[in-house]
Amino acid sequence: MFAFSMRKFFWGLFVIIVGLLFWAHNYGLIAMSFSFSRDWPIFVVAVGLMSVWRALFGKHWWAAKCGCGANDRIPANARKILEEVEKGNISAEEAARKMDGK
Repeated sequence: MFAFSMRKFFWGLFVIIVGLLFWAHNYGLIAMSFSFSRDWPIFVVAVGLMSVWRALFGKHWWAAKCGCGANDRIPANARKILEEVEKGNISAEEAARKMDGK
């Protein structure tokens, strides 16, 4: 579950730092020679946070909700058997027999 990528991690940190610098400038905490609208840098920070998350865990936080996860690689008949086990309708031994085709 832990798939660390140093390159993605540092790019994410870089984007977060740039976004925080722009945001601090917009609130008058640091002085810069150019001006941006008030809160748009929070999107830059969000992109950086998502990049760091992906670097640490190897997947997007929304992957489990969109059906893009590991369950898509499980055959349909095996998925039905696993659902029956989760519901408690069949035992693990019975599920193993069904998956073996017996």
